[in-house]
Amino acid sequence: MRLTGLLAALFLPCLLHADEAEKTLDVRLISETRNISAGKPFVLGLHLVHPPGSHTYWKNPGIVGVATSVEWELPPGFSAGEIQWPAPQVVKMASYDAQGYEGETLLMIPITPPERLTAASVTLAAKVSWMCCGKTCNPAAKIPFSITLPVAGSSEIDPSTHPLFGKFRALVPRCDPAWKSSVAREPGKIVLTLKPSVQISNITEIHFFTADGQVDSNQKQSVEILSDGVIRMTLLSSETTAKKSRTLPGVVRLASGDLRFQLEIDPAF
Repeated sequence: MRLTGLLAALFLPCLLHADEAEKTLDVRLISETRNISAGKPFVLGLHLVHPPGSHTYWKNPGIVGVATSVEWELPPGFSAGEIQWPAPQVVKMASYDAQGYEGETLLMIPITPPERLTAASVTLAAKVSWMCCGKTCNPAAKIPFSITLPVAGSSEIDPSTHPLFGKFRALVPRCDPAWKSSVAREPGKIVLTLKPSVQISNITEIHFFTADGQVDSNQKQSVEILSDGVIRMTLLSSETTAKKSRTLPGVVRLASGDLRFQLEIDPAF
């Protein structure tokens, strides 16, 4: 049974009482630049620091959970892009495996200002909702955040935040045409085949994270490394599998020694 909607319904009455959530999760709205300039995109970030044993959720939380979301209140002429999500981790909600973040993470959002700015500074505001879970779940809805940045002729990188953006930008999954992927349906399961761009041995971590819920996040994933280096993953289908889906969107997170891969894939059936 998919529990995401059920959990949202159960916790909805609590969303108006977010004091506990604010105590359990440290959230800051930060900028990669110390100022902004007309027409030049820049990046803001939601910096989440979780207490030990707690987590929040990826854009698709899996079988349980609610993804972090942002409602922007921007000045006229400004626009916000989609959240750039770092590759998720397997997180534990009670006895269920879900898709989210522990420790710290940074959700990055590109912002584009208008071609003309006359104000000396600009305030960007947002209302952020999340669910932070550990032994209990502490949801928060539409918590207000804002950041004020000076307007200048050219924008300058903020040395105090830039390293953090660089760290988590490197964890945002990317498509890599050098990796070949294919996928096939079998009764109750999906078989994903990956052909790496380089020979990989001694894989210490590999996991597929479903972007649309076709794969059951709570079920063990079977991995087989073939003699030619091809990786074959057998994934159990979710009960809510979209039978008409023509592709399998998601992220493969793989580690081997010092090598780390965060691959965005979307192979066709």
